[in-house]
Amino acid sequence: MTPSALLIIDDHPVYRDALCEKLSQDFRPHQIAVTGVSDLTEAENVLQKGGKDWLALLDLKLPNSDPIENIQTLKKHDKLRNLIVISGLDEDIWEVNCIKAGADIFISKNNTSQFIYKKICDLLHIAYADDLPQSKVTLTKRQTEILQLMAKGDSNKFIADYLLISEQTVKIHVAAIFRIFNVSNRTQAVYKARSLGLVA
Repeated sequence: MTPSALLIIDDHPVYRDALCEKLSQDFRPHQIAVTGVSDLTEAENVLQKGGKDWLALLDLKLPNSDPIENIQTLKKHDKLRNLIVISGLDEDIWEVNCIKAGADIFISKNNTSQFIYKKICDLLHIAYADDLPQSKVTLTKRQTEILQLMAKGDSNKFIADYLLISEQTVKIHVAAIFRIFNVSNRTQAVYKARSLGLVA
């Protein structure tokens, strides 16, 4: 199940607010709300309220706290589905320790907000919602037919038999659809097609 809310835990208000605003826009199509807090106490209060499933984006170096203990503390919450650590500290040194402590992934703060957004999408196995609008997406008739069948969960072999074409031809069309939507798998392609109103 995809988390229904994203919690950003960062004591730097300018960075936190900017990232909150950007990710709120990015995740609106996915119906994932974004909340920002400054420390672990505020984070725990948010996690304890309501019935949402959360993904936390945790700044590794919060004041007056131990980074590894923070990760372990957050992982104990039953409302937390995923935990991402973000930091400006040396990635080579800290990434392995954070993953061992329970984090799903480590992201360097040296990356752009767009990179962070896409890494989160990859973790959640959801399509990026930042590509071309529907008016600029052009599919051939055959690609549209194949996409409709993909949305039903049909295999390449089934699609080939149904459309009376070879399975290799289906694979070529599927690869083209991936390129058009800038995605890497069927789930992302179908999600994007649905978000653009191209399939039911």
